[in-house]
Amino acid sequence: MHKSLANAFEGFSFSGDITSDALGLLHHHGREDVAKHVLAVAKTAQRLAPIYDVDSEAAYSAGLLHDISLIFSTSQMLQTALDLGLEPVAAEKMVPYLLHGKLSAAIAEIVFEVKNDSLVHAVSCHTTLCAKATTLDKVVFLADKMSWDQEHSPFKPELETALEKSLDEAVGVFLTWTWKQKDKLDAIHPWLIDAWQDYKVGDYA
Repeated sequence: MHKSLANAFEGFSFSGDITSDALGLLHHHGREDVAKHVLAVAKTAQRLAPIYDVDSEAAYSAGLLHDISLIFSTSQMLQTALDLGLEPVAAEKMVPYLLHGKLSAAIAEIVFEVKNDSLVHAVSCHTTLCAKATTLDKVVFLADKMSWDQEHSPFKPELETALEKSLDEAVGVFLTWTWKQKDKLDAIHPWLIDAWQDYKVGDYA
């Protein structure tokens, strides 16, 4: 294991059970708030998965692991990404928190030994989505947004109503809400731009 990751797992014993290990690792680093969130996301993704013909186990595991990199502080994320050869884009250098999806995906592969490329991809793009998103990508993306606290999710009622119609309509609700806020963002990730363009040309609608 790379030294940057090894230091983060010092003193933690893995059991081989993904739920115990993901939640336990977050608790080990004092991130009880994140542990609560990822479990909620995992359960929501697992619930949505069969509706949209997605593997429930993959959706659940992606939900558990999507924020696992939050064991690192934001100030540590950029250097850790560089150490792992992730080559951050400009927006990620400006706002290192935008790296947490990619870092979580790397941890899923390296530490949790996830071999499912689709699962890893869904973890990687859960914050912004991306171009040509898969159904699993969308399920994890929406499960994450649906699990935000009410104060930060004024879009939630509209999203839940849209979800009753289709997965893509719900994706559109959040992307539209985010795009309207883009001038307030410190940086716009290129994956968000790609996802928005896909939605606008009809790939999601």
